[in-house]
Amino acid sequence: MGQTIAGEKVEAVESQTDVLIIGAGPAGLMAAYWMAVCGVKARIIDKRGTKVFTGQADGLRPRTLEIFDSMGFQHRVIHEGHVAVEANFWVPDEAGKLTRQGPHCSPKINESNHHNMLLNQGRIERFLIDTISKYSDLEVERGIIAESFEYDEKLEEDLDAYPITVKLRTLSDEEANPGHISKDGSGSQPANGQGRGSVLPDDWEELIQKSRLRQTKTEIVKAKFIIGCDGAHSWTRKQVNILLEGSSTEHIWGVIDVVPLSNFPDMRRLGTITHSSGTILVIPRERRLVRLYVPVQIVDSTSANRFDRSAITLEMIKSRVQAIMSPYTFDFQICDWWTAYQVGQRVAPAFNKGTRIFLAGDAVHTHSPKVGLGMNMSMQDGFNIGWKLAMVVVGAANPAILDTYNAERHPLAEMLLEFDRLWSGEFTETTDADGPAAPDKADRMVHVVEKYMDFADGLRTYYPASPLVWKVSEEEGPEAARNLIPGERFSPIKLRNQAEGNSKWTTRLLESDGCYRIIVLAGDVRVEEQKKRVEALGRFLSAEDKTMISPLHRYVPIPGRKDQIEVITIHSAPWKEVEFFDFPEIFRPFDPVMGWGYDDIWCDNSCTWDPHCGGQGYEKWGVDRTRGAMLVLRPDQYIGWVGELEEVKDMTDYLDGVLIKMPTPEV
Repeated sequence: MGQTIAGEKVEAVESQTDVLIIGAGPAGLMAAYWMAVCGVKARIIDKRGTKVFTGQADGLRPRTLEIFDSMGFQHRVIHEGHVAVEANFWVPDEAGKLTRQGPHCSPKINESNHHNMLLNQGRIERFLIDTISKYSDLEVERGIIAESFEYDEKLEEDLDAYPITVKLRTLSDEEANPGHISKDGSGSQPANGQGRGSVLPDDWEELIQKSRLRQTKTEIVKAKFIIGCDGAHSWTRKQVNILLEGSSTEHIWGVIDVVPLSNFPDMRRLGTITHSSGTILVIPRERRLVRLYVPVQIVDSTSANRFDRSAITLEMIKSRVQAIMSPYTFDFQICDWWTAYQVGQRVAPAFNKGTRIFLAGDAVHTHSPKVGLGMNMSMQDGFNIGWKLAMVVVGAANPAILDTYNAERHPLAEMLLEFDRLWSGEFTETTDADGPAAPDKADRMVHVVEKYMDFADGLRTYYPASPLVWKVSEEEGPEAARNLIPGERFSPIKLRNQAEGNSKWTTRLLESDGCYRIIVLAGDVRVEEQKKRVEALGRFLSAEDKTMISPLHRYVPIPGRKDQIEVITIHSAPWKEVEFFDFPEIFRPFDPVMGWGYDDIWCDNSCTWDPHCGGQGYEKWGVDRTRGAMLVLRPDQYIGWVGELEEVKDMTDYLDGVLIKMPTPEV
């Protein structure tokens, strides 16, 4: 079948999909997860013949790990990854001798139930791919590139239309599986070759099969929406003429993942080593690996020639590490991966083009990898646009929520670049060759980390007011719950299940399954007045009060789910002094097959056999233990609305603004 696209006559198979995702890195896979969960007809393509196995990103921040918990695979990260909660800074003393300053630990280390971890990107991709397969048959189509693009803006407002046309081409094995040094000079395979020792068993089959190439050589795809997650040189971004704004530094860095042979005391501790000519970042990893970031040369910023990565060798990087680490020794026999890069701190002016084209991850923000945030920011971009777009496509959410993607994620990308400029500057600062580094180097580095800690770890997100975020004010939370601020995450607490007494973190309880959740903080239901307030709320939610409209059973659910809204109740009375059946039935709904909703009622009470279950959730949330409060959580566990138990009309108004109501039955 022939068609003219971008002025070219092509013979190709034609197909349609609701969402086309270009790029199967962490951001793309996060978006694909939501397509699988919500039953969206989607495709995800990637030019690589295989997934990543070694190298690339490796830092995982607490908020990212909380998200993994909600997706059900955080236990795999814990099993394989390396926890990094303390850092040492080595700087020369007045005599020029390297001395340790530290360890330094985050003052907010217990703000999350998860701590910073280190694990290579390839394993995260594996976990995401496996999780997607639990929900649908959506698979990454590898060894495929997009070659041409057309967008019919006249069809933008018609959600049933396919305004996007993309021509796809299947790559040859040679194109899809380049060697160690690709055309841009980055390392795509370990220097000593990949083998069973460097690839875990669940990745081995994909490695030996390489690209699973499709038989069709050319295909024309019509799509309703497209998400470009195709990296810093994003093809998708270029098609819609969105340029990255910013600049590159003059410093060239080498990165190596090695099993070190060294007498340096802190080789297995997170930290830095400062020399008059630069600073090394030391990152201990899984399987005895250690990642080292080291400055290797400075380029002439006035030169018209681009940085030539091929001029940097593995031996050059090793020599620089040895020089900076002296008098300690350094060598290795095993190098899992290495590359060289020039830092480019850039951000796109917008993360979308109209209401059909979205960009995520490195496609819209690039920076130094030394801040350990790139993969986290990229995945959270994909997570954010993924759930919103999936719910719109299946007809469960108002298309206006798509406008919140840029408003929520773009300011964070700008904050990331600001953090990176300060942090990376500490690594490139030099002194006279014969003089020691600045004596306050360690203090300055700690100051930068602590200044951006809430942002970097995801403890604060700063999402602005919007249809998805019902803010009382930009500065303070509602009186009912001082620390539960719309636009921020629901701070994790370990709770005790009322029916069985076992404990569970809220990050696991509140699954990323596409549901909105009404969290009823029921307070102390032993108090008669409070019990009456909870019963009144129950009557409203069960539609017994005919003067008001319950939000339950009111909205279009995602495919495969009975309802869009789930109710979770968390009370504050002592566990033994309250019974499961004391609560109105709407809080513990009965299913004729599965029985009562035993997983729907929880207690913020201490558990003697679980030190993490301390019964301090209400205090952490800033909620009165007697009166309680009520909130609505978005599908991504961010708070959308907060109020008193009686403020049911405001809550319903909030939900009406973002969800699609069920059709009114015909009389």
